[in-house]
Amino acid sequence: MKRLLIVDDELAIVEALEDILSLEGYDIVTAYNGDEGLQRLLASKPDLVLLDLMMPVMDGGELLRRIRAHPDLCDLPVVVMSAGRLTEEERRASSHFLAKPFELDDLLGTIAKQLPADGARA
Repeated sequence: MKRLLIVDDELAIVEALEDILSLEGYDIVTAYNGDEGLQRLLASKPDLVLLDLMMPVMDGGELLRRIRAHPDLCDLPVVVMSAGRLTEEERRASSHFLAKPFELDDLLGTIAKQLPADGARA
């Protein structure tokens, strides 16, 4: 079972994504800011991160930079979900960008395309 980490400060979005993606057969881990996301990322070792940019404590851009700088996480697929615009650095560092609001089919298709093949990550 593939594990996804959802990092977003909007409780309703996190709960909706968690419900939908659990029904799709994913193991879901959640965090509500970038600092909590980094802790959960290191503890849970997800196969993919769904990341909002605008959050308190540590924003998604900083979390994305830390992921790309970490030797064990630098290749981890990160799908940025945001109503805002990405900087050029964020665009290069993300695996894919979904503008909020997005269609559920777009999200599911993006996740399927970005997940590594079975056995590709330890």
